[in-house]
Amino acid sequence: MNQRERVLAILVGGLFVLGLGQWGFTKYKTAIKQRRSQYESLQERQVQLAEKRNQGALADRQMGEYLVRSVSSDVERARSDYQSWLFDVVENHNIQDAKIESGRTEPGDLYQKMTFLLTGRAEAPKIFDFVHEIQSKDYLHRIREFDLKPSKTESGFTISMTIEVASLRNAPVDAKTPETKAWRVDPDSLAYSDPILNRNLFEPPNRAPTYDGSKTIEVTKGRSESVSLVFKDAEQHRLSYELVDPPENISIDQRSGTLRVSSEELTEFDVTVRATDSGYPKRTVEETLLVKVVDPPPPPPPEKPPLEFDDAKQTYLTGLVQGADDWTAWMNVRTRGTTLKLRVGDEFEIGSVRGVVDSIDADSVKIKIGDKTITLTSGGTLKSAVDSVE
Repeated sequence: MNQRERVLAILVGGLFVLGLGQWGFTKYKTAIKQRRSQYESLQERQVQLAEKRNQGALADRQMGEYLVRSVSSDVERARSDYQSWLFDVVENHNIQDAKIESGRTEPGDLYQKMTFLLTGRAEAPKIFDFVHEIQSKDYLHRIREFDLKPSKTESGFTISMTIEVASLRNAPVDAKTPETKAWRVDPDSLAYSDPILNRNLFEPPNRAPTYDGSKTIEVTKGRSESVSLVFKDAEQHRLSYELVDPPENISIDQRSGTLRVSSEELTEFDVTVRATDSGYPKRTVEETLLVKVVDPPPPPPPEKPPLEFDDAKQTYLTGLVQGADDWTAWMNVRTRGTTLKLRVGDEFEIGSVRGVVDSIDADSVKIKIGDKTITLTSGGTLKSAVDSVE
């Protein structure tokens, strides 16, 4: 065998060994993967079996609780016992004109369902105490339908209830009345019924009044003053008012909400006003206001007596005279029989017009009255010039 054949044989042998090794490694990986898959499958199966076992135990325990709560497996006996208990509850709560009718029985695989129809009349608190006692009893029962209406002929409300009761087939024939209370129902009847009674069942919820006025009130020292408070009610109910811990010098009218304050000294204090509406149920709001007692305002300046006759109406510009240095305006007040000779800068008061001469030329005189300037020409009256710019 020459050198070339020897090299070729080594290469072929090497490739064969490499291929055999690759095949062996692949078989090993496949075996490991199958083992791991089988292991995970067994683990999952074990978890499923444990879960089923736990569910079975829970179901057994739940069924045990149901058996304790069930009425008799004898339907006739169960109907009689439950109806007798219902009559006792009706009597305890003084439900008037009460009637209890037994409906049809629906058979099932594990239980039989009985139906009872109860009607009657009572005041709202008694009705919900009655419903509370039914729902607190730990029977396998439920109120499927509940109808409440104001009575048309008597006081209170009429009720109509449909109650469903389950009788388990595996329950004892002489099943005992459950001694425990239903854990889903609040044991306190007041806590159970208060959210129902403390609202109007036949209208939207009543909203509390709101305050719509200023939170700061100013009154005058040494005076007894009245302030009307502005409270609004969305449902237009009648409002009543009262003060919470008021100071001695303040009171409020219960019906109108008028606040009366009297103080002989300068001070500030808070007062809390409580407004209650007449809706059902009544809603209340409290608003704290700041009352400031201030000094009385200064007296108004004395008013000028009205003029018997306005001299400005009979004041005419009769001449414009040029001197050596300036002009002079001659204004004749006919009602007085006098002539005023005015230069630039002179102040004057004629009747209802008080002004200052602003400028004088050959044609007219300009007079500044407040923030306005009027122009008076020869032959014109002072009053007409003023009226032309107002």
